[in-house]
Amino acid sequence: MNPARALLVDDDPTILEVVATLLSRHHHEVVGTGSGLKAAQLLRSEHFDLAVVDLMLPDLSGLELARQAVAKPDTVVVVLSGSTSVETALQAVKMGIYDYVPKPFRVEALEHTLLRAIEKSRLDQENKRLRERIQGQETGPQMVGRSAAWQNLQALLRRVAPSPSTVLITGPSGTGKELAARAIHQWSTRAHGPFIPIHCGAIPETLLEDELFGHVRGAYTDARTDRPGRFKQAEGGTLFLDEIGTMPLSLQVKLLRVIQEREFSPLGAARTVRADFRLVAATNEDLGRLVDQKRFREDLYYRLNVIPIHLQPLKEHPDDIPVLVAHFIRKFARELGLPLKQVEPAALQAMETYGWPGNVRELENAVERAMALGSDPERLLLQDLPAAVAGVVPSVAFPSLPQHRDLARFLTDLERHLILEALQATNWNKSEAARRLGMRRTTLLHRLHALDIPLDPLDAREPQPSESSLAAGEKP
Repeated sequence: MNPARALLVDDDPTILEVVATLLSRHHHEVVGTGSGLKAAQLLRSEHFDLAVVDLMLPDLSGLELARQAVAKPDTVVVVLSGSTSVETALQAVKMGIYDYVPKPFRVEALEHTLLRAIEKSRLDQENKRLRERIQGQETGPQMVGRSAAWQNLQALLRRVAPSPSTVLITGPSGTGKELAARAIHQWSTRAHGPFIPIHCGAIPETLLEDELFGHVRGAYTDARTDRPGRFKQAEGGTLFLDEIGTMPLSLQVKLLRVIQEREFSPLGAARTVRADFRLVAATNEDLGRLVDQKRFREDLYYRLNVIPIHLQPLKEHPDDIPVLVAHFIRKFARELGLPLKQVEPAALQAMETYGWPGNVRELENAVERAMALGSDPERLLLQDLPAAVAGVVPSVAFPSLPQHRDLARFLTDLERHLILEALQATNWNKSEAARRLGMRRTTLLHRLHALDIPLDPLDAREPQPSESSLAAGEKP
């Protein structure tokens, strides 16, 4: 049985260690923190089967954090509290928590409660999958298109899926490489197992090894419990290594051994662990060129490139654009609680003729923006599209001052506008956005901080119109 992921939130280090030990000895993965704000951030970015939340936190209401955890799909919440307030307990129960455990608690009783909560999470997820299969609505990748290129890709993915062979998916950013990997998993005999994705370029080199291999307690100073890595989490399923070309050479050697021997050693462990997973890797780089430049191991390249699949940029199969647009309209109408919209012919023509350097991801972002900000409740109009797609040169309204124009403010607004546009077009991928802007990733991060642009797209907001507004088509 695959380990569950548990989030522990308590500002008492002793309780954190006790609860982590209880779960770790049952081989569950544990992430602990004493900060409610950090826990809220983790809930937004990661999935947890179980959340154990103390109601008395120094920086955020425990009830509010529990409410956020309950709202996450498939997360079961257990509340710990030293408070004996009946009102507080009733509030927690009413919001949908699984159980309320007062402090001090008996360790054996708490262990029993936590294991039952994990079992409930698993049963809920399994029931959800069964209902979706019965209804013919299995959650998973929705491969949308009608072109010959799309049909050939569909057929290839279905042929590849039953095989245990390693797959290497290549193609420009935004073409749907992870979607293709999920399709391979869903159509394979491992569909009942987990699909574990990891973006090799998004994790610092010092942390990537721990992320992949996991560690045992005492492996380093902060390793208080055993933690299974992604290789172990993918047991019985599929491991997807995205942007494999960014993996450091030192880890490439270890990955090669895992592929060859199907075993690995967690950090700090003297033993090896067997690994049973299907490996799918992806990259937007030319690995052959990286091999020539001595930046990628040749033996690993041939181990990965057993079944190569190349995804074409969107401009190579424009026949799919109308189908994709209709799909995204349905998607965002459902997610945003909006009515379905008809696409104005001029808007559809603009989308069919635009080059889409950000590929399907950029198209999806453009439709989401048009749905969310469009002026017509029934139609998606040309003016709702980004200026570059609509073929409109963004107008710049200078301050209407007779003798003075604030050039510094204008240049700041322009830089902010271009950076936000690049981030939105790349789905907030900092590395890809930096490449599009012609700067280093570290430079982009510095400019984000200087311009007060949030790192998290959920916190990002378009700037309010100023005297020197740069919004496309906006009037002075």
